Amino acid sequence: MMQLKGIVNFKKLFIFLLLAFSYQLSCAAQRRVALIIGNSDYAFSPLKNPVNDANGMAAVLQKMGFKVVKGTNLTRKQMRLKVREFGNAIKHADVSLFYFAGHGMQFDGQNYLIPVQSNIGSEDEIMDEAINASSVLRKMESAGSSVNIVILDACRNNPFKRSFRSASRGLTRIEGPKGSLIAYATSPGSVAADGEGSHGLYTENLIKYIQEPIPLEKVFKKVRIAVSNSTNDKQIPWENSSLVGEDFYFNTNHQAPINAPPVMQYKKTSTTEIEPQSQKPFSAEELRAISVFDRL
Repeated sequence: MMQLKGIVNFKKLFIFLLLAFSYQLSCAAQRRVALIIGNSDYAFSPLKNPVNDANGMAAVLQKMGFKVVKGTNLTRKQMRLKVREFGNAIKHADVSLFYFAGHGMQFDGQNYLIPVQSNIGSEDEIMDEAINASSVLRKMESAGSSVNIVILDACRNNPFKRSFRSASRGLTRIEGPKGSLIAYATSPGSVAADGEGSHGLYTENLIKYIQEPIPLEKVFKKVRIAVSNSTNDKQIPWENSSLVGEDFYFNTNHQAPINAPPVMQYKKTSTTEIEPQSQKPFSAEELRAISVFDRL
């Protein structure tokens, strides 16, 4: 009897380890690509942190298994080339991510990311001088990645607003393809500060929580809580999502999402034998797996 129970327990442990190993292999095989851009050196209104933010995000994403396409202090032409490079890189990617830190503005229901050396004298010049964030989303939609993540830390004050007839604040909400999450450093129509430290407040917390072994949505929830608490609700990060399917983890070194084998409690039944206490009956899936194991 003891020998039979020992064999059964070994099989359950074997099944658990096999499933856990398979899960880790599937994570490792996942192809992840990120485009990271940080613009600080604006002639009209320079920013302190975006280049540091971009470098920090690139470093942590590389640690999380992303191939990173990065650029800092880019002109409009250079930004367009990076977007094209990213579009080519994600054609066979499972996960596509775009991060931008710098100046951004909304106009006519669209979000525009401002390159360095831009000189926008009036609203009708925005489309010629800036990059529409939706152009990156179109690349993602064409590639057909299962998970698309866009992070815009660009909700600062519009530096050209005195030249504009309308003075919309921050960024507006935009839609992405199915399987997308679009994150903003603050709520639509609001603005975020550049930050006092080496990183902006939003990205500082994002770099921190992105490394935790928790699902994507929980990462951004933790960031939102931290930023909201730090600013007394003056800055509340925002996301809109059309994610489907299984949870996505930046950090794949989390416990595989299967139940660990039970920890056996032993009681002494004689001076020479030990016997495990009562166990739960096997599930149908476990019985099938044991059957497969028996045939090996």
